[in-house]
Amino acid sequence: MKDPYAAAYVAGAVGTGALGLLVTVRNASLGHPPPYAARHIARQVLSRLFRRRMSRHEASRWAFALRAGYGPLLGMGWGLVRRRTSKWTLLHSGVLLGLGVLAFERAAFPVFKATALANTWSRAEHVWLFAQTAVFGVVTEATMRWLVKEETPAS
Repeated sequence: MKDPYAAAYVAGAVGTGALGLLVTVRNASLGHPPPYAARHIARQVLSRLFRRRMSRHEASRWAFALRAGYGPLLGMGWGLVRRRTSKWTLLHSGVLLGLGVLAFERAAFPVFKATALANTWSRAEHVWLFAQTAVFGVVTEATMRWLVKEETPAS
């Protein structure tokens, strides 16, 4: 793909898709969706925004829409800064992206009152948040590497 920003958008969407597959495993492992599940965030934030309590069905639909926008936008942001890490190994570069997403979410959740306070989460919920952001990062970076081939100068 010639346009690195289009590639970054697609890579973020693919990373989001991979995360969607992991959610089923995460929820089964925890026995419930964690406080940072997209539908919980959608319900919390959008219920305040719309000034009415959202139903679970509405929250699930909004969660899909939020993920569909959020992941590709994260991919585009990564596309702007990844030039410095594109020579790193896939794992190092991808985990760095995942850690960036983790830091952003950990800072944003309390600001937007999107989740219960992090000190009320179980250890497993914290571990799964790290795991899912790492998976997003590695899959997004792997997709970027597949879509954008670095041009080597002709000798």
